[in-house]
Amino acid sequence: MRTNEISKRYAKALLALVKQTGLHTNTYSELHSILGVFQKDPSVKEYFENPIVSLSQKVAALKAALSDKGISEEVKNTLLLMTEKNRIQHLPDMIEAFLGYLDIEEGITRGVVKSAQPLSADSKKELEAKVSSVLKKKIVLTYQQDPKLLGGAVAQVGGWTFDDSIETHLKKMNEELNRRAN
Repeated sequence: MRTNEISKRYAKALLALVKQTGLHTNTYSELHSILGVFQKDPSVKEYFENPIVSLSQKVAALKAALSDKGISEEVKNTLLLMTEKNRIQHLPDMIEAFLGYLDIEEGITRGVVKSAQPLSADSKKELEAKVSSVLKKKIVLTYQQDPKLLGGAVAQVGGWTFDDSIETHLKKMNEELNRRAN
């Protein structure tokens, strides 16, 4: 079974469990914080990837690390199962798949906005409202600065690209002038 399939199966199973409790949005936060520990401290990742360390030692270490941390039983059990099956290395992919399934459940479409300068809060709200009205979906956007842009912004949401950059406006103006000249 491929990594992506494994990750998707764990993500689907976990989402099905936590939906019953109504805490599915909190689960992503829990998973994300746990992933942060794995990414922040390379020794943690090395420990769980080390073939010399037995699975029972890894499970015991994970149980100890997760006890009294406010982590839900569903998340604990999923992580323990992944560790017992020697699949904890798939955690980043599983979390990504979980977020994808969660977005589908919630009707959310995610996207990235690149702009030359940081956008104001009002500009962000206006952009989110425009994109949301065009796509008729809930939108969650992340914002990045792109020094390659002269000005304006480019939003990529799902399979759509909303380009309001100065470069695109200049190209359109040039095309219009060339059309009129001919």
